[in-house]
Amino acid sequence: MKQFAVIGNPIAHSKSPLIHQTFAKQLNIELSYELLESAPDKFKQTVDNFFANGGTGLNVTTPFKNDAYLYASQVSSHSKIAEAANTLYIDGDTFKADTTDGVGLVTDLKFNNVDLKDKRILVLGAGGAAKGAILALVEQNPKQIVIANRTKQKAEQIVSAINSSKLLASGLEKIDGVFDVVINSTSCSITDDVPEMDVSCFNKISVCYDMSYKPYQTSFNKFVLDNSHPDVKAIDGLGMLVEQAAESFLIWHGIRPDTSQIRTLLRKGG
Repeated sequence: MKQFAVIGNPIAHSKSPLIHQTFAKQLNIELSYELLESAPDKFKQTVDNFFANGGTGLNVTTPFKNDAYLYASQVSSHSKIAEAANTLYIDGDTFKADTTDGVGLVTDLKFNNVDLKDKRILVLGAGGAAKGAILALVEQNPKQIVIANRTKQKAEQIVSAINSSKLLASGLEKIDGVFDVVINSTSCSITDDVPEMDVSCFNKISVCYDMSYKPYQTSFNKFVLDNSHPDVKAIDGLGMLVEQAAESFLIWHGIRPDTSQIRTLLRKGG
C-alpha cells in the first residue's frame, strides 16, 4: 500500500486525509494518508524519515512550503515562481516538487463558470498565496492582472519574476483601473478583518474570490459586496482546497478524481 501524508505545524485541523481518502475510494486505489507534524527546525529530518520508510508523496502546508521547495532537486515552473511547494514526490531517484495552488484556484473558478480569458483581474496581497497562484492566472490569458499590496515593492517583486506584459504592481491606497474579477490572497478573512484600501476598484467587478473559506460569508467577500453591487458572484476558497488536492492526486496517481462528492461533504461540515 502506497503511503502519503500532509506535513505541517499545526496539522491536526487538516482536511487533506479526508479529501485524499475520498478520492482513493472513488477510484478504487489503496493508500494510506496520514497527518505528519514536524517541529519547525526538523522538516528535512522528518521528510527524510518519511521517504526512507517507504513514503510515496507528501502534501505540504504552513509553515513548510518554502522548505519543500528547497528540499527537492527538481521543481516545476510554478514552484520556481512561488519559491514554494505543496507537493513532494519521488520520480525514479529524483525528489520533485510542485505547487498546485494556482491550478486549484483556476480550476475552481472554472467550476464556478468564471472564464478569465480577456478579463481584468485584481489580486490583493503579494505573499506566498499570491506567488503560488499568479503564474496559473497569467496562463489563462487575461487582459490584465494588477497585484495590489500594502507594500508595493513586494508586488513589484512578483511582477519582475514573471516575464509578462499583462502584470502590473500597485499599492492599496490608490488602485487604478476597472476590474472584472478580484481575488483576495491575504489572510484578512482568517481574522475577520478587512483591508484598508481604495474600494472604487470594485465598482464594475462581476466576481470576488477569497482564498480563505468559512461556513459563512468571509469578511473579505462581505466587504466587496458592501462596496460594489448586489450582482457580484462571491466565491470562497473551499473549492480551491479541493482542486489543489485533486491536482496533487493526479501528479501521484496519473488520474484526476471527480471533486463533486468531496465538495458537497465539506460544505456540509464533513
